[in-house]
Formats: sequence, structure tokens, C-alpha cells
Amino acid sequence: MSCVVQASPLTALDFRSTGNDECSIQLPNDIGFGNVSSGGFVASLLNARAVKYAAQHPKIHQQADVRSSTVSFFRPIFPAKGLVILKVEELSIGKAWSTLRVGAFQESPKLCATADIVVASLSIPGVTLNTHWSPSFSAPPVSLAALETHSDPSWTCYHTAFHPQGFRRGHSYIKNYVPLSWPEPITCIEQWVAPGWDCLPRGSRDTSLPEARWTNSLLPFVADLHLPVQENFLPHTPGTKLPLGSVAATLGFAAAQKKARDQGEEKWRDVDGDGAIVFDAKLIHVSLTMGCEVKKKLPGTGVRFLFVRAEVKKVVAGRMDLEVLIFDEQLELVMVGWQVAHLIAAESKNERKVGKTSL
Repeated sequence: MSCVVQASPLTALDFRSTGNDECSIQLPNDIGFGNVSSGGFVASLLNARAVKYAAQHPKIHQQADVRSSTVSFFRPIFPAKGLVILKVEELSIGKAWSTLRVGAFQESPKLCATADIVVASLSIPGVTLNTHWSPSFSAPPVSLAALETHSDPSWTCYHTAFHPQGFRRGHSYIKNYVPLSWPEPITCIEQWVAPGWDCLPRGSRDTSLPEARWTNSLLPFVADLHLPVQENFLPHTPGTKLPLGSVAATLGFAAAQKKARDQGEEKWRDVDGDGAIVFDAKLIHVSLTMGCEVKKKLPGTGVRFLFVRAEVKKVVAGRMDLEVLIFDEQLELVMVGWQVAHLIAAESKNERKVGKTSL
């Protein structure tokens, strides 16, 4: 049995913090892509710093929930380069809510990301109105208990294998449950997600570890790690390799994992060509800004499943919008998220690495 244990994102977010406006933290290398930390995890980190600061503040200690946040990314964070410095600035202090700005620095004074975060208490009552809005889902009905045992006939699971030096380590933190049938054309992604870091690195649930659950602190992380919608818009020639993150490719990877699991293979998550070890996608997704508004506070003990709906309205000259809605196990809206992103052709990125003189 493997002795490799993935770093828990909840443990990583439970860092020591004082009421001072500055603290430092070493980010785990596990939660990333290539040599870079996951953007969604960085957003969760900045939110966590704001919550800890507010909880220790004499005037706003009861405002210990994130109501909304807007994160701007300026440069990547590399765990191998050492500590990340988190600095808090008070933009406004109020009775009902306050706004804090948290900056992440590495190799000071290089600013890597900032977040303007509105903290409040989500337990305080206020005006509540029925807007008569309800989501329209194309995904089939589901049994969450059956998802856990891979026995729901309408759904399948793809769970990226975790390799300590692999490229897609970040994706191993989410179990992707997707419908077996999809409408054509695919215009959005609808999927259930469960935590994936309580498993053996390349296999099933590790019963020696506590069951992992989603909490509000991980909502930005979830919003960033769903299956990429844009991969389904790429033209595909029959007989050639499918776009790595497309639904069609994911269903193929899920089928290969199911076959290995049914045959009793311990490392059933190992799949050829899924990018777990070597990056092989056609597009690179660069997040410029990421935002969220939290509609509901999850139970303190967390939940096992969340439902994610991600939609792109338009992609022009690499510029892409992204809306992400997250629902709880009762399909009640928990978070509205969005991104401003830029798509880069992978081959152009590789050309710049090989020879900068030609650019």
C-alpha cells in the first residue's frame, strides 16, 4: 500500500494567524499544476486570511464569514520558492459588514494576488424575497449514495490520479461525477463533485483517513476545478485525439477507470493520456480575476457533495467569461462565482519556452 498522503487543503488553510496585518505561510506543492499553486486554492487562502483577521479584530470579530470576494491574479505562486506573505489592509469597518484587502507576496516585494473581501455574519437575519428564479438543469436525477459506490446507472466518475511530480495534481483533489449522456451541443458543464484527497493516491478511499468534506472555505477552490467548459468548443477531427478536458475525453477516461476498478486493480485511476503526469492539453486557462458571492452557509461539519454548473457565454481572441453556480446536496444555491480568463494555445506557450528570441 502506498505511503503517499496528499496534503489536505483544509489543513493548509488552518494556518496560524494573529491579529497582526501580516503573516507568512508555506503552501503545499501538492495543490497545484506543474510548479504553480492552484488559483482557486490561492483564492481560498486569501479568504481564509480575511476570516482569521476578522475573528481576532475587536470591532468585527462577529463578522467571520465571507460574504463576497474579488480576486485579481498578477503572477503565479511557486511553492518551491518559499513562503508566501499575506498582508491585510482595512478598507472599511462597519457594523453589518466590513471590507478587507488581502495581498499575497512572494519573493517580496512581488505582489502575486490581491482580494477585496467583504466579511459579515451570514447568520444575521435580513430581507428575504422570493425571486421565482430556479435553475434549469439538463443533468439526470441522481442518488448521491449510489455515486459513492459507483452504482448510479446514469452517472460515471473520473478521478485524476495523484502523482507527487505529476502535472495535474490539483485535479486529483476533486472526484468528478458526470452524466453518461449529454445534450448536443454541450453549452455548459453540470456535475457533482466530492473531495478526492481522502483516497489512496491512485486508488479508492483510504479508510485510515477521516472522510473529507466541503466547507465554505473551499468554495473558490471548487469553483476553479470543475471540468473545463471551453474544451468542448474546440473543433475535433474524427480519428484524432479528443481535447483533454472535454466531456467526450472525460467519459473515455471514466470508462477506462471503471474497467480497471471492476477488474480489482488497486491503482485503477492510472489512465494513459489523461494528463495526470505530463500536460497534453490544447488550451491553457489563465485566470485574471475571480469573484464569488456566498448565498448560503454550509454546515460546520461540511458536506460530502456539491453540484456545480459552469457556463461560458463567449470566447473572443482568447478573452473568456465564466459563470459558476454551486449548489448543495438539496440543490439550494450556495455560491455564485465568475471569472475573467484568457485562453492561450498550448503550442504557443511551448514555443516561448523553447526559444524566446523568436518572439
